[in-house]
Amino acid sequence: MIMANLVAVPATKLRIFLVDDDTHRHRPLYQVILKLLHEADIESAVVFKGCEGFGARRVIHTDRIELLSFSLPLIIEATDSPEKIEAAAPRIANILGSGLIEITRCTIVRPPLETGNRKLETTS
Repeated sequence: MIMANLVAVPATKLRIFLVDDDTHRHRPLYQVILKLLHEADIESAVVFKGCEGFGARRVIHTDRIELLSFSLPLIIEATDSPEKIEAAAPRIANILGSGLIEITRCTIVRPPLETGNRKLETTS
């Protein structure tokens, strides 16, 4: 249930699926992508580390068995306006390689107050 004093804002969520040993120019790819999102002034982004998963090659990687504990899955999730996400997505796709990008519509629910350095916008 959404409380009456909260504001719902249309947004877009970007999810990037990759593995922890992916690199770009000798740097961890997740760090490069997170920096790109930060420089693009994306409102929020977080990196999640998975304990088990598989990708396009259908090989299961897990932290339960040391022999299979390489290339563990990572998900980077970012949320902002559709315009900002759509501007950042092609830049990420150009450096991603074998990962996957998912873009979905969502709604951000937040108080209509100024928080930190950002002036939160409201919709009518």
